[in-house]
Amino acid sequence: MEIQWPLLLFSLIAGCGGATFAFVGISELLGAAEKARFKATIAAIALMIVGGLCSVAHLGQPSNIMAAAQNLFSFSGISMEIIALGLAVIVALIYLIAIRGGNFGGASKALGVCGIVVGLLLGFVTGNGYVMQAQPAWNTIALPLAYLGTDLPMGAFTFLAIASLSGVDGEELKKFDTEAIVCAVAAPVLCLIYGFMVQFALDPVLFWGGTIVIGALTCLFAWKRGTNANMVYGGLACAIACGVCLRAVMWLAGSGFFDLFATAATRSVLGI
Repeated sequence: MEIQWPLLLFSLIAGCGGATFAFVGISELLGAAEKARFKATIAAIALMIVGGLCSVAHLGQPSNIMAAAQNLFSFSGISMEIIALGLAVIVALIYLIAIRGGNFGGASKALGVCGIVVGLLLGFVTGNGYVMQAQPAWNTIALPLAYLGTDLPMGAFTFLAIASLSGVDGEELKKFDTEAIVCAVAAPVLCLIYGFMVQFALDPVLFWGGTIVIGALTCLFAWKRGTNANMVYGGLACAIACGVCLRAVMWLAGSGFFDLFATAATRSVLGI
């Protein structure tokens, strides 16, 4: 199957936005990098919206877009993505208002926890929509987990990069060491599990050379970053490359029997 780049970019960019907002929630719980939270939340919202626009571009025809809107609660793969994206954006906007207004006490931490939940849910849902019996290489829960796994280091390094640019002290950023390493390790580990579940019937260069090796480099950047901002940018670049390779591998492993979403309205994928 050919790589569907609008959908690849949708899950990559929106997933990065959701994971970035989840890391803002982690920042709230840790009580660190406060001055970066507002900018990071704005960036997360922008990423989620841009990702959503990529998905809309793939739907193409107005009839497909209207079908998706009219069947929002059909709980198809598309409708679940729309709901998850909308929830994440709404929670992020509420959080922005809360921290901008001040004097919200524990409300910002509660919203931070909600941000972690909806941010991670978005990453999972963008992969779960592809799980189907008709596609053997996609029909495993390990696929959405791998999607989420590649989102985590993108979100972590995006937040840390924004924090560094916002003037957060390097020593303060070291409070995120454990979380950054866990997020980085999640990518190659969950991608390996996905490969195992489909018996590694995947493009070997993209999977091993791209997803796994570059994912391992992401772990190295997370482990060695210390207070060096350049290591953060290097980790972000590797995390993005790992995410692209995983999604490209998935599309190339598909059997190619139909254009999954562009013809959804006429193939009843949306429940109509």
